[in-house]
Amino acid sequence: MTKKEFLCSLQEMLQCSEAIEETTVLTDLEEWDSLAFMVLIAFFDKSWGQRIIFDDLKSIRTAADLIAMTRGAVA
Repeated sequence: MTKKEFLCSLQEMLQCSEAIEETTVLTDLEEWDSLAFMVLIAFFDKSWGQRIIFDDLKSIRTAADLIAMTRGAVA
């Protein structure tokens, strides 16, 4: 998956009207909440078989931080 594809998927998952870039501060988005965490946990598991937990997502600040969590699956 490319970064552009990931960012588009992230925007859809969060149901965010604004485009999400790598530098987007996710914690500033109204949509960045516990429901978003649940969706991302399922997305990571389904897409890469990678288990993440709420605490992992609490430390995320930007979309680039989230991309880093994919361990190279997004390039």
